[in-house]
Amino acid sequence: MAIQAVNHTQKIMTTAEITACHSHVLHRVTLFTPALCHVRKGSKMLQWGERVLTVGKESLILFPAGIELKIANTPETGKYHSDMVYLTQDILRDFRQNHVGSLAPGSWDSLSVPFDTHTRLMWDSLLQAMRNQSPHPLQVHIVQGLLLALHLAGNAGVLLRNRHDPLAEQIEQIFLTDPAREWSVDDVAQQIYMSGSSLRRRLALEDKSFRSILEGVRMGCALHSLQTTELSVGQIANESGYASASRFTARFRQRFGLVPSALRHAMRHP
Repeated sequence: MAIQAVNHTQKIMTTAEITACHSHVLHRVTLFTPALCHVRKGSKMLQWGERVLTVGKESLILFPAGIELKIANTPETGKYHSDMVYLTQDILRDFRQNHVGSLAPGSWDSLSVPFDTHTRLMWDSLLQAMRNQSPHPLQVHIVQGLLLALHLAGNAGVLLRNRHDPLAEQIEQIFLTDPAREWSVDDVAQQIYMSGSSLRRRLALEDKSFRSILEGVRMGCALHSLQTTELSVGQIANESGYASASRFTARFRQRFGLVPSALRHAMRHP
């Protein structure tokens, strides 16, 4: 059940609840904006590279933007339940500016942070403020407090790292404004004031391709819609840029390791 639908083009934080009744595994999941997650019931397994981490309700998960993960959600007594808060680059940029020179370095080993008193207090306050639709400046003030609590414990660095693929990130953000659009290289190049050939060349230096970025954005948006809305698979396919639901299903399975209907079944049926 979604608390507040995530719109990646907004410059505000958003939050969602993700629930499931059956265990399921998702391959090659990439978040396009940093996020925080707390598993209220059940557990979440994360794998990136050779590293594997299993997290329960006593910890807060820190998702940096742009890393590819394998994720497994496992219910407890028939129920998996987690809260997600999607941050914005503006919020993180402001925090870096306010605390420049004093940030803990962070590491990929700190994707999961055990709750301490201050972090738990700020996390609960943030969720309550967002659920109550408190004024946006108040929500920003609280999330800055949460980041500060993480920083004081030496755990904020992983969220605050700069992406290593700035051009790819810019292109992702353009695609997110309209994932279903038939984007061309020239369309995007014009928006970022460079030629199509320069765009391709710079992406090649980052070991990226135009089509793979577009496919990743479409799949990421589709995954989020499946987990947080009641839209049909056909509607989600259409909104994600796929005219054929069968083609969408094949792409989804190829990327995440299961078909959309299997994910919906895992989430809905005890």
